[in-house]
Amino acid sequence: MTALALALALAAGPGVSSRLPAGPLDLYRIAWMRPVVGPQAMESRPLEPGGVAVDPETGYAVFGTRDGWVHAVRPDGSVAWELRAAGSFWAPPAVERGVAYVGCTDGRLYALAMATGKELWRYDAKEELGTRPAVAGGTVFVMSLQDTLFAVDARTGAWKWHHRREARAGFTVRGAAWPVVRGDTVWAGYSDGWVAALDVANGATRWERTVAPAGDYLDVDAIQLDGKRLYATAFSGAVLAMDAATGDPIWAFRAPGAARLVLGRGALFAVTSSSVHALDPAAGSVLWTAPLGGAPGGGAPVIAGPWVLVPAGQGGLRFLEASSGRTLRVLDPGTGISSTPGVGGERVYVLSNGGDLLALDLR
Repeated sequence: MTALALALALAAGPGVSSRLPAGPLDLYRIAWMRPVVGPQAMESRPLEPGGVAVDPETGYAVFGTRDGWVHAVRPDGSVAWELRAAGSFWAPPAVERGVAYVGCTDGRLYALAMATGKELWRYDAKEELGTRPAVAGGTVFVMSLQDTLFAVDARTGAWKWHHRREARAGFTVRGAAWPVVRGDTVWAGYSDGWVAALDVANGATRWERTVAPAGDYLDVDAIQLDGKRLYATAFSGAVLAMDAATGDPIWAFRAPGAARLVLGRGALFAVTSSSVHALDPAAGSVLWTAPLGGAPGGGAPVIAGPWVLVPAGQGGLRFLEASSGRTLRVLDPGTGISSTPGVGGERVYVLSNGGDLLALDLR
């Protein structure tokens, strides 16, 4: 895919670049683009694997970057606040009731006031945190890249409990699914191919099940909850549906390289290393399959209006028609897009691998 021409000059907020990639006017308008990360030493191919969250109260877009900064940007593109950490950020923050919770590879979970950026507390997990937290019932749940799920008090940052799966001998793959929580249960996916349901109060195991087919890379990189069903991907080759209460299997779809999931528009969208599958959530049957045109860099797809937005790394951000899988547009500012987009109403925020934040207004 040829990079879009950097020739569109638009009115922008304070400090916002005026050189923007031209966008197809029938899908979106590029409101502005702001550089947030400069060139880093020893980088031949930059990668921003994190993503953006949008605070519904302030309208701020909040995100962490590979150079160790958390940024909050106003809708006009001006910077509201920034905070420096000692590691990098691999996933979007979670925003709940005016607080951004963001995990960092420096091992710390930060709680930041969305309005001001004030650090409310930090919890030192002493393990790399590279997943989006889940917040419910006064507790923050975050998974480390070493397969430990931590439960932390959302108000004080005090440790409540943790649940760890021990890595197999010689097992070095880092990565885990973002946890999901509902009611008195939190679900977690692990890099050894297991999924577990845990009691939110104390971390006691309610059920656990191996879901990954045999293979070199067993990691469960995504789980999604919908009603009584839990869906999961296993990179070794499967998308699965399970009973959320018991873990009993309902259906399985063979999908080598299965990585990310999103539910919406009446379908379960599964992103693999080479394609996107739209599946019937009830039966697991294929509604359509579309080539990815790139390799996902860790970010998750999102639903925006009638489209599925898929970050495809060097293949850019792909706008797929949710009903058919047809690729309508590809946004690539020249460096690719690997991070999770943030959606707030008709506005979508996208962080490029080159370290530019783009604001798209959907048509």
